[in-house]
Amino acid sequence: MSDEPKGDIEIIPPGQSSSAEREESFATSRVWISTSGGQIKFVKLGPFQSMLVGVGLLLFVGLGLFFLSGLFLLLVPAVALLGAGAWVANKLGFGPFRQLR
Repeated sequence: MSDEPKGDIEIIPPGQSSSAEREESFATSRVWISTSGGQIKFVKLGPFQSMLVGVGLLLFVGLGLFFLSGLFLLLVPAVALLGAGAWVANKLGFGPFRQLR
């Protein structure tokens, strides 16, 4: 291993451009800066609103589990068919274990 640094570390004070930005082949900025005046509003929820948020989250999780279990139930017959095919192939003498008999 060599002791040479892999890259130069450059601390750029606010309002100044880096040496890499001064080069022609470098993009103008690698940091995204938002210029929109968006606001974040925090609201205190009452008991009924908290209950609605909880029911919504439970519904979301329940529907996710429902559809994932439905996908699992679609895979069960496919795995059963593969297993049955392997069993039939073994009974007919095909497969990797025919030399062990």
